[in-house]
Amino acid sequence: MKRKFIVIFLIVLIAAVAYFMVYTKPWITKISVLYPEDASDIFNELKARFEDGNWFTGVNLKAYTDSENVDEVLGLERVDVVVLNRVDVAEGLRRDGYVDWFIEFANRSRSVYCIAVVKGSTHQSQALEFIRFVLENSKIYADLCTVVTPVRGFGDVPEELQQFVAKYKVIADWANRSVVIPENIKRIVSLVPVITVSIIMEGAGDLLVGVDRISPTSEFLQIVYPRIKNIPVAGFLTEFDEEYILSLNPDVVLVKDSIVVDRFEKIGIPVIVIDMGDLNYEQLYSALRLIGGVVNRKDATEELVSYCESVVESLLNVTSKIPKSERPKVYIAMGDGLTTHVTRVSKDTIWVAGGICVAENLTAPAGAPRVQVSMETILEWNPDVIIAWDPKVKQRILSDPRWSVINAVKNGRVYVLPRGIREWIIPEPEAVLGAKWLAAELYPDVFTFSRDDVREFYSRFLNYTVSEEQIDKILSGTYVTTV
Repeated sequence: MKRKFIVIFLIVLIAAVAYFMVYTKPWITKISVLYPEDASDIFNELKARFEDGNWFTGVNLKAYTDSENVDEVLGLERVDVVVLNRVDVAEGLRRDGYVDWFIEFANRSRSVYCIAVVKGSTHQSQALEFIRFVLENSKIYADLCTVVTPVRGFGDVPEELQQFVAKYKVIADWANRSVVIPENIKRIVSLVPVITVSIIMEGAGDLLVGVDRISPTSEFLQIVYPRIKNIPVAGFLTEFDEEYILSLNPDVVLVKDSIVVDRFEKIGIPVIVIDMGDLNYEQLYSALRLIGGVVNRKDATEELVSYCESVVESLLNVTSKIPKSERPKVYIAMGDGLTTHVTRVSKDTIWVAGGICVAENLTAPAGAPRVQVSMETILEWNPDVIIAWDPKVKQRILSDPRWSVINAVKNGRVYVLPRGIREWIIPEPEAVLGAKWLAAELYPDVFTFSRDDVREFYSRFLNYTVSEEQIDKILSGTYVTTV
């Protein structure tokens, strides 16, 4: 009887162990996959197929409904693999350190599916094994969504997955859009003059396959960067032919206004908005860094931005201590003298140089950098210094008796604005030269500006040695650009 009991006990024990082994599979490592609920059909199928062919790794699926709260889940629960249905959210997780990389592998409707191993996962190798399975077996979900071919890798994609991916990056533009572009851009179209100039100064002019209609007309740019004469003109701001730009086969188009975005998205061209029309210096630095991120010229960009920052900072170390009431009043004269430039960078240039713009409270109509003023207003302002947009403006002012009572005219302080590629007071890097030049004109006993400053700038950022004659033309504002 005792032997019979032992036999029955052993049979029951073996059955229990067998049941435990079959249904719990303790030898299997379970990875946790957090995925969007709208991809349940895709990941249920992937889980079944993956586990059918894998004795050692299993998958626990966890669905979420709100992608905005994924970071909270990652902070509270153990997750090995995360799937996002928006590229901007995936990039946000990468930026915030939850993942080091992600891969866009499929999309449908408004969802773009990206997958990554969560940083700090205790099952890194198994998580990578699952992602490799997802990438190698797109036929499993090809009928459920659109497969991205080749898949797009962002960030430091692990070596074992690099064979599957084409490298991309996410650029956050000034219209709060997350734009996906190749990591190494090879072909760019710029429809904005200051963006075109900035790209060239950042050492990426060779990437330009189409430019705005203004830049090639710059007499000085044709000298320092002769290739500009041979780059196709693609348009200007909002004036362009989409089909012609499409024929240029650009990787990306850089524009000023978000109103043109739909026109490019309809034909499948990535477009980045950088509103460089009206910037102060801090915004200029940000714009230059954004452009540098697009063209992948980090070192050249930082050198350019650091130069700009150091020049402005050295001026502000002195001029920021000058009370507003003691600053010379400065007027920028254009056209017949009764038109003035009122962009943020022109006002910022005057302020950094130690002056105060008499038109500081005026704003131009949308899309225009200038406003008309009356002679009565000029007489009321009575500027101490006048910056003439070109030599002809200075000549008109000095030959018009109405201006003779103005302090700037009486004291011989009407100066022509220097002009290289463009005028030294518009939102591109030459504006910092304008600030340094103007500071020396306003405070000749405090600041100096020399021909060496001109030589250094164009040598460093355009790799061009300017001649004495060219410096004369720059400082006299006689180089021409057709606007």
